[in-house]
Amino acid sequence: MDDSYQAWQDVLAEEFFGRQHAGHPTLFYVDDDVEQELRHGYGLEEPLAVCVGRFLRLGTAEPYSALEDYRWRQRQQDKDGVPAFLPLLACSVVAASRMVNDRNHRATAYHVRFSELLTSDAKQLGSQHYEPVSRMWQVLASWQHSRYGARGLCTIPAPADLPSNRSMIGFAQSQALLSGADRSFMPKLFRSLREYGTTWPLPGDTLLAQIEIRAMEQHFSKGFRNALQEEEFRPLLARLIGNYAAAWDGSDELVPTGAVRAELLVRLDAGRLSWVARLRTVEPQPRIELDRGVVLEQLGDTAYYEVTGLPAPSADTLSRGLRRTGENLVLSRPSASVLVLARDDVLGVWAATDGFRPGEAHVVLAAPTAQRDVQRLLDKAATTGRSADTGKLAWVPQGWSLHRPVTFDNALTLRRALTEVQGAVGLLQPPAQFKLRLEGGLKLAPALDPHLYLRGGEPQVVLPDATEGTGTLLIDGKERPETKKAIAAGRSVPLAVLRLAPGRHTVTYAGAEIGFATADEVVVEPRLPKACGFTVTDGKASPSPSLLAEHILPTAITGADCTGATDQDMATVMELCRRDADEVLFAAADGRLWTFQTPEQPDWWTERLPDTPAPLRFEADFHGVGGWLLERRSGRWHGRPVNPGTPKPKSAGKPRAWARAVLSAQQASDAPSWAEYVQAAKELER
Repeated sequence: MDDSYQAWQDVLAEEFFGRQHAGHPTLFYVDDDVEQELRHGYGLEEPLAVCVGRFLRLGTAEPYSALEDYRWRQRQQDKDGVPAFLPLLACSVVAASRMVNDRNHRATAYHVRFSELLTSDAKQLGSQHYEPVSRMWQVLASWQHSRYGARGLCTIPAPADLPSNRSMIGFAQSQALLSGADRSFMPKLFRSLREYGTTWPLPGDTLLAQIEIRAMEQHFSKGFRNALQEEEFRPLLARLIGNYAAAWDGSDELVPTGAVRAELLVRLDAGRLSWVARLRTVEPQPRIELDRGVVLEQLGDTAYYEVTGLPAPSADTLSRGLRRTGENLVLSRPSASVLVLARDDVLGVWAATDGFRPGEAHVVLAAPTAQRDVQRLLDKAATTGRSADTGKLAWVPQGWSLHRPVTFDNALTLRRALTEVQGAVGLLQPPAQFKLRLEGGLKLAPALDPHLYLRGGEPQVVLPDATEGTGTLLIDGKERPETKKAIAAGRSVPLAVLRLAPGRHTVTYAGAEIGFATADEVVVEPRLPKACGFTVTDGKASPSPSLLAEHILPTAITGADCTGATDQDMATVMELCRRDADEVLFAAADGRLWTFQTPEQPDWWTERLPDTPAPLRFEADFHGVGGWLLERRSGRWHGRPVNPGTPKPKSAGKPRAWARAVLSAQQASDAPSWAEYVQAAKELER
């Protein structure tokens, strides 16, 4: 890669996923006009498509492999940075923005536009090459979700939300549906609809219907109008515009980009409703003062803030919404007729949530205008809490209904019911899941191993939306009947009920695999700082300093910090390697990989030895490094441990090359230590 590709990566990352987007729904919208604006505005010499096209490996089965390798290398340098394939994804959005009927192609011919854009040939890149690009979109979505909105609220749809015939290209198309002009017009649309006293926020389907009834589609871009006419793509457009409606706080414009959006949430604690703010930013401030005497005080080192100076949550404040501004910050809560509370792990109390969580308890409050929709949803999908609580509770807003505890044991039924009912509850979909992952559990020693759990406190497995309820879940390669019920319900699968034996375990589902370990206990050695000083013998200090052992510290003379020093007397391990091996590798525990070259036979052998020894082996010395020595002979790998330790391949070296070497030699040994190396390599290759 050259500087031009990285320059485009930096520009796109700052423009669409910079910190100024904290708390804002973010579309990765790029068309030909936007591309030219970015190129001229940032002084980029090379056009985006030309820059990306130079690094494609055309004529191969993996034309994007160079871009994937570059992203991997960048990730080792900055694990929290934006995935380094934005230029390629931007090109995929440009191609989606060009999908119109012309003399040569139909509007649905996406891959033709994509191939012409990058190669000037309509047939170079086909649908059979596109799967890596769709995976990149899912990686980008997972990255945004992992930042908790600090780099923009994700608008990339979950795989399950895409039409079956757009299962791969739908990601790029979703980002090309709403132009900047469309987003600027939406507050006017929302205000005109809410002025009629309708329940707010309206679900996306209702918004689209109102746009057509009022003939307002003429105010939107051509891409939006075309999507509005496509029956299979319409649900995705509805979800997108519904998300913007849910984030609208009632002002004449969406919260301007560059101003941090702080969400105003309702908290239920000790029989009282109060406000708490959540800032989706990576640079929290301990105290923030807003207009009209509103003050935010940070709660510990969390993203939550105590709010003072606002009227308490009530039927009036919940229905009208609230907005306060400060320097480069907007604190707001859109008007809403349904309030859903769930237990917040950080606050430790009930707090407002964006959507229902299958399997968890909720408190549901509904305004009179929304009570019919809420009751219909609960009748269709709720396991408990269908009947309204008629008790006279002082904290319930006047005229609002209360349901508690509301649980949904079947996520698939819940999603279907939300789609059918729509109305005031249409936006309360469960959070999107893009990949197989572990959640919760009792971690035994996170500093030692982030995936080590106390036996009996194993985590839950969260299934990706794309395969929810349809795959076979394997634990250590076997299907367990205890998990079938949770899979069929589309819920997180608890592993603690399986009573797994201590040791390493794998979870496999729909082609993805993750690993973890369990133990009854673990010995965590205390981390003592290395001390440099002068030993004292018979009252006399040594003439030169040295690293001091722990038992010497009380009598030594210390005062110099030597935490960066290393022991010069570290033992050297010597191993004999076969000269007749086809290949000799050393996979270090920290991710470094060496290829050993067989040394030439020394000249002095023939001069000083009466009989020349058979040159079967040569020596290899290992200074303060541990890992596995691998030899390939006659097509078969053989391995020997050299102070192997726990593999942590992400800490140094080139982990991807390391992982490929380990996986190619995974049959080298049956030792448990080698199995840990193979598992670590599989996790890197996911």
